[in-house]
Amino acid sequence: MHNFLGSKFKGNCRQLFAAITVNLVTFSFGLYTGWSSTVAPILQNATVTPLDHGQVLTANSISWACSWGMLSAILGTFFWGMLADNCGRKTTGFLTMLPYLVSWVILLVFKTETALMVSRFLGGLGASGAAINCPMYVGEVSETSMKAGLGSLFILMYNIGVLYVYVFGVMVSYDFLNVACLAISVLFMVVWCYVPESPIFLIQKNRMDEARRSLMWFRGKDNDKEVSEEIDSLMRHSDQTTKATLADYKKRGTVKALLIGLVFQAGTQFSGINIILMYTVDIFQKSGSTMSPHSCTILVGVVQVIGSAIASCTVHRAGRKFFLMATYAITALALITIGSCFYANKVDSTINTGMLPVLSLSVHVIAFSLGLGMVPYIIYTEVFPANVRNICMSMLMFFNNVLGFVIIKAYPSMSDALHISGYFWLFGAVCLAVVPFTYLFVPETKDKAYDDIRRELLLWFPDRRHNNKAAEVAKAEKAAAVDQVDGGGGNVVVVEASEMKVCMGKDQSCFTTPQQARDNVKK
Repeated sequence: MHNFLGSKFKGNCRQLFAAITVNLVTFSFGLYTGWSSTVAPILQNATVTPLDHGQVLTANSISWACSWGMLSAILGTFFWGMLADNCGRKTTGFLTMLPYLVSWVILLVFKTETALMVSRFLGGLGASGAAINCPMYVGEVSETSMKAGLGSLFILMYNIGVLYVYVFGVMVSYDFLNVACLAISVLFMVVWCYVPESPIFLIQKNRMDEARRSLMWFRGKDNDKEVSEEIDSLMRHSDQTTKATLADYKKRGTVKALLIGLVFQAGTQFSGINIILMYTVDIFQKSGSTMSPHSCTILVGVVQVIGSAIASCTVHRAGRKFFLMATYAITALALITIGSCFYANKVDSTINTGMLPVLSLSVHVIAFSLGLGMVPYIIYTEVFPANVRNICMSMLMFFNNVLGFVIIKAYPSMSDALHISGYFWLFGAVCLAVVPFTYLFVPETKDKAYDDIRRELLLWFPDRRHNNKAAEVAKAEKAAAVDQVDGGGGNVVVVEASEMKVCMGKDQSCFTTPQQARDNVKK
């Protein structure tokens, strides 16, 4: 009993260490996002600008500095998933941090507008890599009981990174701020060397000895016999070991999961979170509040981290749908309120909105941290089969970054056309619309086996009263899958239970994959 508890504690600590380490990339993502809010005012001030020859940036240049990263993130979605599949999660981790490391060095060495834009472009590459690789790695190395808590570290580390750059931006000079950001990249490059590769990736590559050693490390075990049952379970699920085909992407459950992901990514961008984090100082200057914009910015950063910490401790206690619906509704209310502050200041510039803008944005970032900024990424690891997860995540990140670029780049012009109040009201309306969508279309995934989730995904309107219908649809889909496996030739029979899939050849030999059964038939 003592040995079991000791290995359990050791395994939990190692999983936590690995999750924090990989999310140093996410921390750098937060640094990258918050950097522009802190630095933009001095880049537009001729007396304190750090650029050569006293160069200052226009509002249009600042909008490009904020949105270049979204353009490069779009580019990154085309290769980060493939890199993770072919080179491994660990190698991809090094590669996702590399753009950040180079970007901070560029900012330290070159003091021109062009260098600044190149730096921002490189940082965006790392951002898309972090969004794809970090949640996937954490989901693959975590035990079921720790998956939600460790998965919530993604948004927590991101928010700590934002707060880190807010605080250092006020306390130190431009160059020391960039050194402080560079230090995080260097720390990751050193510590990441001591974390093993994902056991699921190693199984996919048939590197079984390495997979056992990796799983032993993550579970705190001393010999491979103690992890043999989990290894066998991973191997028995064919979607962990076989390459996806076009038919896998066309399955109803996968299509619905992708649709859910697209709506959630749209909700994330229309929550206005990137506008708020990149233009925080500017927003407080225009909101009519008499408080110091920099003090308000740091306060919002602190509240955001507190919200993320609360989310990490509570996400496993309530259903995913509850968190999403509640936080989308609260976010909508906060956005409409802050929009009203802008409108009041437009009607009468002498109106003092006091603490209302700070309270509204604080409520917004808490809600974002508790739900819509974190829970979707946990759901993605639960609704997508492992063999299609990378490509589907890349598709979602592509859509997310295209939409993010449009929203960020359009912020100055749309603020003039609709006024900033109209822009925020638009955000609030979209967030409000996601609430009924989540209630009607999204299945609850908390504490459910993948097979149960898959059955609910087969229905457009998941409801427990229709579980029999879901089972019938699953049975029909499984029968169709048998035809696809063998092309109707009758040489391979697939027998599937909740925990395993066995493929039987014509001579009644059993194999773990259809291809092995077909190869045996040909012999």
